[in-house]
Amino acid sequence: MKTVKRALRAWLSGMLAIGVLGLAACGGSGYGSSGSSSATTNCSNPSIYDSQGCLYTSLTDADGPFLSYTVTVDSLTLTRQDGAVVNVLPNATTVDFAQYTDVAEFLSLQTVPPGVYISGSMVLDYTNADIEVDVNGSAEKAAAVDQNGSPIGKLSVQIQLANQQPVMLVPGVPQLFSLDFDLTASNLVNTSGATPMVTVAPVLYAQVNPSTGKTLQLRGPLGSVDTGSSSFTIALRPFDNLSGAFGNPRVYTTANTTYLINMTGYAGSAGLQALQAAGPTTAVIAKGSYDFQAKQFVATQVTAGSSVPGGTLDAVEGVVTAISGLNATVRGATLIRAQQQAVFFDQVTVTFGVSTVVREASNPTGSFTPSDISVGQHILFMGTLTNTNPGSLAMDATNGFALLQHTRVGALVTTVGSGALTLNAQSFEGRPASLFNFNGTGSNPASYVASTGALPLSGINVNDPVRIDGFVAPLSAPKPPDFNADSIIDFANVDAQLVVGYVENGGTTAPFTSVDANAGIVINMANPAVGFEHFVRQGPVFTTLTAGSNPTIVPAAAGGIYAIRLPGGGLQLFFSFSNFVTALNGQLNGSNKVLGVFAAGGYNNSSNILTAERAAVVFK
Repeated sequence: MKTVKRALRAWLSGMLAIGVLGLAACGGSGYGSSGSSSATTNCSNPSIYDSQGCLYTSLTDADGPFLSYTVTVDSLTLTRQDGAVVNVLPNATTVDFAQYTDVAEFLSLQTVPPGVYISGSMVLDYTNADIEVDVNGSAEKAAAVDQNGSPIGKLSVQIQLANQQPVMLVPGVPQLFSLDFDLTASNLVNTSGATPMVTVAPVLYAQVNPSTGKTLQLRGPLGSVDTGSSSFTIALRPFDNLSGAFGNPRVYTTANTTYLINMTGYAGSAGLQALQAAGPTTAVIAKGSYDFQAKQFVATQVTAGSSVPGGTLDAVEGVVTAISGLNATVRGATLIRAQQQAVFFDQVTVTFGVSTVVREASNPTGSFTPSDISVGQHILFMGTLTNTNPGSLAMDATNGFALLQHTRVGALVTTVGSGALTLNAQSFEGRPASLFNFNGTGSNPASYVASTGALPLSGINVNDPVRIDGFVAPLSAPKPPDFNADSIIDFANVDAQLVVGYVENGGTTAPFTSVDANAGIVINMANPAVGFEHFVRQGPVFTTLTAGSNPTIVPAAAGGIYAIRLPGGGLQLFFSFSNFVTALNGQLNGSNKVLGVFAAGGYNNSSNILTAERAAVVFK
């Protein structure tokens, strides 16, 4: 298992793929000719909306092995058919991609001249990158290098739009342009040395108006509230930015929208009125979805005022690994100092007390106390940092705030009951269960009981790898249950990740036994160049691919996204598996070397076939 996890860190860390850049906004400068220009931010102006293109931008990433992957996005440009280049990112912004696997963050709301955009480019700055990987339970900072082992500074990544699917911007019609930065498929991690090394080979998946299936999030200072239209505006400030003009989106609410404002919960119109009373410049985070038919962002959850990190209190977000009295150990912690940017620290000790205000993200109007905090819970603490030594960070939240967040538990099913699952819990928020001290909780991760309520359990079987999302049962509550689940994902047939890397051996010219559009792509596991990374991950479960088990990659019936990272750094992107195979065979000329193969989709353990919704082959 240690070798498999190291393999995960090495290959997964080496293949860089960027989350979701959902772009859909409204436009505002002249049509222009070839050259470079910047988009403007006045999309809410109807006269401009009716004459210019509309582009919103959101950013996320696929799940990966990193505790922190913080880099600066310097610029994001789109190139029109006539050669005109438009920068749709008004300011450089620092992003921790590891924090955005389940949420897509709105990056900008920009006006863009109408036209047909056929390509793009993103500049990532690794100069001050903070990349942290898990090595035997401890966070270690990794160095980002290129394929020659040299440190990386600024890296320009070209965006190719596949299968004649350009971004077509016409007046009054919003578009969603999605860039998927898959951390697994773009970074090769090597933890064998004294310092972990991450070989960066970016692969950017781009689509127009995809269905991301993720919650959208936007944040920034409050502008104005219009109770008549049940909406409000904000000055968009993504990823904890404290300044910059990224746009002024309008957020619509419903009677079911919940609010957490200045540590008090509300619902419906009462929450909107409380937001109005909080006043302009109040910090706001809104989560919800975008309705393209109505051209509206609709919030399901709004957090504002002192409930938002980065205000007058320090904030720590992570997972509770131990509780001793009124002291909680928080691992994988993101630390946000008052009025400062977020930074990553692996561990912070937080002291809380009877005066600590406790709320739950999914039920802000509910009644909760400090006794609801327990081991394994994903949590946000707000208080005052009392020890700033990186080796012994401590926070006092006795008069502060604690927000219980949705928690992800990876596990194997041991028993399927009525309204409950008994699990062998493998991980909490991506951290191994062995790192958690459950003394005094009444819980045992080897026999962890999750209450599933009315959630359907048909099709879930013993030994299935699953991920449950929800909330840890209160520390003082009788057990079982140990956990209250809001959702269940069964990984037995979906969302597996296949990884085979060759980076330690300089690549290979013959990674496959066959490459055929009908029979699939068969990986040669007997190849002596196979490195540490050679496994299939199904949720929390890792299966090592042995020399005698050649996995086959076939396309998903509904289609997928397939990428080739070309020798020298170019990128080809395909929505057709047959076109992908044709291009791949063209690159396998006996001299070009492959550094790694990645695929994600449903995996059949018996047949050793992965039905890929996405795949990438990275050449040296």
